[in-house]
Amino acid sequence: MKIAVASSDGETVDQHFGQAHHFLIFQMGKGGLEFVELREKSKKPIYDHEYRWKRGLEILKDCRVVFCRRIGDEPRQKLQEIGIEVVESKKETITNAITGYLTSVIREIKSNKKMEVEDAQNRN
Repeated sequence: MKIAVASSDGETVDQHFGQAHHFLIFQMGKGGLEFVELREKSKKPIYDHEYRWKRGLEILKDCRVVFCRRIGDEPRQKLQEIGIEVVESKKETITNAITGYLTSVIREIKSNKKMEVEDAQNRN
């Protein structure tokens, strides 16, 4: 699973999705979380406010989650339409933001499994 982070300093989640000039890409694998690459948006002049965030869509298509400080409604919707979850994060460290997210995903999976088991027991 690839995770994108909008960060100006490589330490914190501190960039608005549309204003970020680049995204840090992390890969979640068996060995844990690893930094993979830095993806920069095109540096062509921007004449349209909307195009600023559309550049982010172009470079994140293979990611599952994107962390940013803030994001507008339209870019959030477009990301979700292509299967990318958006996590707005207060200015916290990248490690803490991703760890917190993954912990909540694991809790949700465990909760869903528990409900499935209870439903199956109730049917029997």
